[in-house]
Amino acid sequence: MSLSRRHLLAAPALLLLPRVAGAASACRPVDLNKGIAFRRQDGSTGLARREPDGLVAIDYVTNRGAWIDQRRAMNGVFEVQRTVEESEEPMVGASAPTYSWSYSPRIITPEDGAAWDGTVKQVVEVTISDEASTVERRRAKWTAHYRCFDPREVKLSGCFHLVLSVEASFVGKGGSWTQRWVYFPQLGLGLETVRDGKENGITALTPV
Repeated sequence: MSLSRRHLLAAPALLLLPRVAGAASACRPVDLNKGIAFRRQDGSTGLARREPDGLVAIDYVTNRGAWIDQRRAMNGVFEVQRTVEESEEPMVGASAPTYSWSYSPRIITPEDGAAWDGTVKQVVEVTISDEASTVERRRAKWTAHYRCFDPREVKLSGCFHLVLSVEASFVGKGGSWTQRWVYFPQLGLGLETVRDGKENGITALTPV
């Protein structure tokens, strides 16, 4: 991931604030190619940037010590890689697990009313820090359903943005789970807002 970690402060903003006629604008336009900083409801700050290969690199946690949640996504939403360590203290003995996903059939670009049904193959890799640096791999396969809906305008950090909701459900031998994003079609960026029923909305969106 090509994102550098920085401690970014941004004024809080409501995710679903309607446009008010005549309201003063403090908008600072954002550009995914240059980098976008964001804040979530739990206070975590993050960074997103489009990479040269067209994938979007997202670092969801840049201000919580050793906590790691770094992802790469196609078309702003379809994640292809995630490295995660949900602890603020450094861990010893093993690397943070890395998840990778592949999709069949070809993925879509999110737009109102669009849906995607297919198979998602998952590989989880963990490197054990022993004498041989053993790499453990686990594989899984999921049946997935994505749907795009609820186009609306929201205000974040003084700017109005068109957004869509994108929701995905996954079913496999290991159980089931759900995920939800707010997708910005004009930016090509999707940011996770719900995972397994836990909400964590976006409260700020600013240029890096």
